[in-house]
Amino acid sequence: LGRSGSGKSTLLNLLCGLDKVTSGELRVGNDQLNESNSKKLAKYRSKIGIIFQFYNLLPNLNTVENVMMGSWAGGKSVSRQKAIDLLNKFSLGHRIKADVKTLSGGEKQRVAICRALIGEPEILFCDEPTGALDTGSENQVKDILADLNKSGLTIVMVTHNPDFAGIADNTINMSDGEITNR
Repeated sequence: LGRSGSGKSTLLNLLCGLDKVTSGELRVGNDQLNESNSKKLAKYRSKIGIIFQFYNLLPNLNTVENVMMGSWAGGKSVSRQKAIDLLNKFSLGHRIKADVKTLSGGEKQRVAICRALIGEPEILFCDEPTGALDTGSENQVKDILADLNKSGLTIVMVTHNPDFAGIADNTINMSDGEITNR
């Protein structure tokens, strides 16, 4: 948790292997990210899922293709049916072939969640997953994430929204790039 500009997203990008560590040591599980070459980073990234604040859906792909892209990016191949099953699970079965530009904010975020889950990640990283949503969609996404965590998925989330502290097992507060408490 932390205010805008506190360093939460930078930390998350480092944990996801999206930004390069410039000093010190960064380890996630058995993966030491500060010493990883591009091949090791690609292997690490294939074990994680990422939900971005602004969805990062590709406008030239339809809904199901955007979900499948999550496995392609990790070098895996999944069936179209698996992507459809995920979309159905998140109440998006009626939007399978939809142009992503026509989706609501809540629908886009659920597609982004499906995309992050398609590769069956060991860890799900979330960057302000409800930051651009209305209250109803925010609550829906919060419930989805809580259910995923209850089913055993490790979730690391950065947010400025203190409401998420209530569903977290552990909370770390940040201010000005520093961890202020654990």
